[in-house]
Amino acid sequence: MFNFTSDERRVILFLITAALIGLGISFAVKINPRLEKLAKPNPNAVKINLNTATAADLETSRAVSSSLARKIIEYRNAYGSFGEVQDLKNIKGIGDYRYNKLKDIFYVE
Repeated sequence: MFNFTSDERRVILFLITAALIGLGISFAVKINPRLEKLAKPNPNAVKINLNTATAADLETSRAVSSSLARKIIEYRNAYGSFGEVQDLKNIKGIGDYRYNKLKDIFYVE
């Protein structure tokens, strides 16, 4: 019926495989919306300076809620500038697990 050369068959097989992978990724994102963060990373992701950031700046990160942003600002007002990013662990509610999520988002200058 169809007389394709071996090169044509390889191209068709590649295109079908690529389409199936795309459909699989699309389906996985619909089932688990948290995967969308991986599929569509934030192009405006920039590290935030803990010593100069406002609450609104802190909240631009998906990992920082308004409550956490408020705690970070309150800590900075009470104890002064952050000496290092690891000082985040001194804030109530930030343990090792949460710190590991936050450490790559911030810097101290």
